[in-house]
Amino acid sequence: MNITSFALKNDKVTIVFSLLLFIYGIISFLDLPRAKDPGFIIRTATVVTHFPGASAKRVEQLVTDKLEKEIQQMSEIDFIKSTSKSGVSIIFVNILEKHKNMRPIWDSLRRKVEDGARQLPSGTSKPIVNDEFGDVYGSMISISSDGLSPKELEDIANDTKDIFLRLDNVAKIEILGIQPQVVYVEFDNSKMARLNLSASYLKNILESKNIVLSGGNIKVDTNRLSIEPSGNYENVTQIGNTIIPLNTSEQIYLKDIAKIKYEYKNPSSFIVQKDGKASLVLAISMKKDGDIIKLGEQIDKLTKEIQEKLPLGVKLDRLFNEPKIVGKIVGDFVNNLLQAMALVVIVMLFSLGLRTGLIVAVLIPMSILTSFIIMSIFDIWLDQVSLAALIISLGLLVDSAIVMSESIMVLMQRGKNVVEASLQSANELKIPLLTSALTTSAAFLPIFLAKSSTGEYTNSIFKVVTITLLCSWVLALTLTPVLSKYFLKKDLQKEHKESHFQIFYRGFLNFVLTNKIVVVIFVVVVFVASLKLLDYVPKKFFPPSSESTFTVEINLPVGTAIETTKNNVQTIERYIKEKYMSKAQESEVVNFVSFIGESAPRFWLSYEQELASAEYSTILINAKENSDLTPIRKDIENFAKTNFPDMQVNAKTLAMGPPVKKPIEIRISGKDTDKLFELSSKIKQELAKIDGVKNIVDDWGLRNKKLTIQIDEAKALKEGISNLDIALSLQTSLSGFEVTTFRKEDKLIPIIIRSNENTKDDINRLETINVYSQSSGKNIPLSQVASVNVVYEESKIIRRDRLKTIIVGSDIKDGYNALAVFETIKPWLDEYSKSFDLGYYYEFGGEFEASGKANDSIAVNLPIAFMAILLLMVAQFNSVRKPLIILTAIPLGIIGVSFGLFITNSYFGFMTLLGIISLSGIVINNAIVLIERIKIEEEQNGFSSYDAIIEASISRFRPIILTTLTTILGLVPLWYSGGVMWEPMAISIIFGLMISTMFTLGFVPVLYALFFKIKKV
Repeated sequence: MNITSFALKNDKVTIVFSLLLFIYGIISFLDLPRAKDPGFIIRTATVVTHFPGASAKRVEQLVTDKLEKEIQQMSEIDFIKSTSKSGVSIIFVNILEKHKNMRPIWDSLRRKVEDGARQLPSGTSKPIVNDEFGDVYGSMISISSDGLSPKELEDIANDTKDIFLRLDNVAKIEILGIQPQVVYVEFDNSKMARLNLSASYLKNILESKNIVLSGGNIKVDTNRLSIEPSGNYENVTQIGNTIIPLNTSEQIYLKDIAKIKYEYKNPSSFIVQKDGKASLVLAISMKKDGDIIKLGEQIDKLTKEIQEKLPLGVKLDRLFNEPKIVGKIVGDFVNNLLQAMALVVIVMLFSLGLRTGLIVAVLIPMSILTSFIIMSIFDIWLDQVSLAALIISLGLLVDSAIVMSESIMVLMQRGKNVVEASLQSANELKIPLLTSALTTSAAFLPIFLAKSSTGEYTNSIFKVVTITLLCSWVLALTLTPVLSKYFLKKDLQKEHKESHFQIFYRGFLNFVLTNKIVVVIFVVVVFVASLKLLDYVPKKFFPPSSESTFTVEINLPVGTAIETTKNNVQTIERYIKEKYMSKAQESEVVNFVSFIGESAPRFWLSYEQELASAEYSTILINAKENSDLTPIRKDIENFAKTNFPDMQVNAKTLAMGPPVKKPIEIRISGKDTDKLFELSSKIKQELAKIDGVKNIVDDWGLRNKKLTIQIDEAKALKEGISNLDIALSLQTSLSGFEVTTFRKEDKLIPIIIRSNENTKDDINRLETINVYSQSSGKNIPLSQVASVNVVYEESKIIRRDRLKTIIVGSDIKDGYNALAVFETIKPWLDEYSKSFDLGYYYEFGGEFEASGKANDSIAVNLPIAFMAILLLMVAQFNSVRKPLIILTAIPLGIIGVSFGLFITNSYFGFMTLLGIISLSGIVINNAIVLIERIKIEEEQNGFSSYDAIIEASISRFRPIILTTLTTILGLVPLWYSGGVMWEPMAISIIFGLMISTMFTLGFVPVLYALFFKIKKV
């Protein structure tokens, strides 16, 4: 069925249907879910296993290695990274980016971990698999007070959490900063020694007393009653009243020999402070298909309602507000889209005249609104990527309407009526226009097929461009003829004389067609020069975000006590408050929150989390929206480095795109730790010589001190002391150990036995600790059976794919780029690595690896796009030479790209690559219709081959210029207000299109004449 004929015969139906599409398109736009980014899957899970008291080396050998051997059998694994520290093993399991359905993979991981857990030594905890490591908590609310106790604040936080959980769009809420409660049973060593009691003896009594065991059931008459014996602890008093039998057949209460304390765990392992004050934080995660804008409005409303009902002095504050950020980003992009549409419409009206301009202009909002309808069907959200794709499509979609309306006008000027002209134009152009739309879409196909996080992040560009172009094609064949029927004058004048531009262009064509070889040589020279010019353009994977939030990451030497970490962070907090939040001057910082002992939750998709570590902290700082973050960041960083020389501190803005921990990473892998430290030290020295590099560190840190208890086996045997007796006595006297729990309401409170604080943390009294013999019942001072020695060992052992790996990492100073640093150090590393022993090697990580994966994931699919484009064009032209002409012209857009990036002082990144792909699609679009026009001029209008080239080029001159102009003007708002991420993409297309248009109008005719050996007669 001919859709143009149907549309013209049923013109009223076409108009009404178009109006319905217009209305439903607006409704779809308003209902489409909003997001900052299209997002991507975090394909990482963690496996955490605790092995209290074990050194990093023992954890590596006895825990990490056994679990890794099982996990590595999974075929979906990309790489495994593990950190073995004193008492804990942390394994990061990273899945290949081609996998999207993660649930079966995580189930398989759990089974492998369960298999490995059977081989772990006694004393290790059950491995915890966290497959929700990638969850994003886009809204964070602090709860702080001046006078409430931690317990009262915790109760308020729990009540607030329950209220927020009722919201439809909320998936889950975590309360951060709650301090765990414990019951300490603190005994006096001297009392225990006099009574010949041991900690293990108390442990056995407490465990046997505190039971939750059914007594069975009994039948009474017609009923069966359950029997529940008492015994489990229900309060602290019962613990103190526990009866302790002595060897003398006497009995005493536990409270007579120990203090029973019910309090918060000390020291804490994780502390949260808002504006320097102990607080709790609600981290809110949205459901997968939730509406983030609506969620933000609901949270704001509920926060106000809850605040009004809270006690005086308790305050709720928004720490991070992703819904607000999303609203601003989407709003700005919608404004860019509207501005682009307005500019394109103005160009149409001025260049085509009022009537024709209106006909073409109507197609623009109709195509966009129809695209919104289809986007809602295919669950494509409104985000900065999909909206940028719509802006890119603007210049492309008007081409169909321009070509169609111009063809109708030309045929009407030759004497045909509007219906005949429309039908003939549609018949001639429907296949070329469809082919150009599909080939343009195929140019974006590698993005859609890319199996990487970056490809996943940007693949909606392909979907949206394809949808928009196909919508514009259908509307050009239906709505444009119908509007032409009503609005074009029936008595159009005969063809106008050629304009001055067309006369000049005709002369230019004659010149280049006469000097074909010279033109080809000139183009090749300019193309090679443009490739050289690209060397002077900075390379950057993804730019930092322009949001007014930044983080200060703090690392102290491994082994630093959390009390020390907290004190250091508080000093930095006071500095921020005094300098940037003082009432005496206008505050530049709105608020900040410190996470001590662990990183902030993943509040930003690209944020790299750090798991629990006493020496690590993050300060999340919210500045005023109009503040310049650079001087604030640098000042805080310099203050921290000046006051704490051993502190590694990095104040950085939020990242865009897939997460990269440090921009510069060099991995050195091998077996021997000493050799790895030697290699990494040399690499750090070389890296320090490169300009723009700062904060050079390795992820192992310095070796730290450790106390070893050297047991004299002969003396211990003589006194009846076993190694287990010594270990238990030491653990109880110093850190204590958990023996059982008691239930309080819905919580399980651990009961911990430990020595009183007279000996705790006192290294001078370590040798005086009494060791209780399980066999003889005697208490012996530790110094009689063992000696205390100080040794140095690795603070942590990091492995990648089961091989010890040190990562030398660094940050980049403002104004420098990471990829240039990699290019600088690579020749030296290649030479230096020749001296490595067998089994040692280096790899690049950071931005080099991330950008390489992203680019490779697209490059591997380029042949598919090439074949699709070639097949479409061969089917269109039934020729091989014509597609080759177009494909030869495609790379020449690089000339404009390199020139544009260089003069605007922009950078070449992943988004630039997308700009080049977009540019290729536009070049194809223009070239197809031009070459198709040459065929029409030859076959239908009777021109010679040479004249057909000139007449076709003249005929296509205005549509190509208009397409170029509308595309450029449509991208100007994206260039100036789309943000640093979209700037290089807009520049690439704008400048690339300027140059490629000249080549389409000048070089393609030359190539056509060369390929078909056409000469002037």
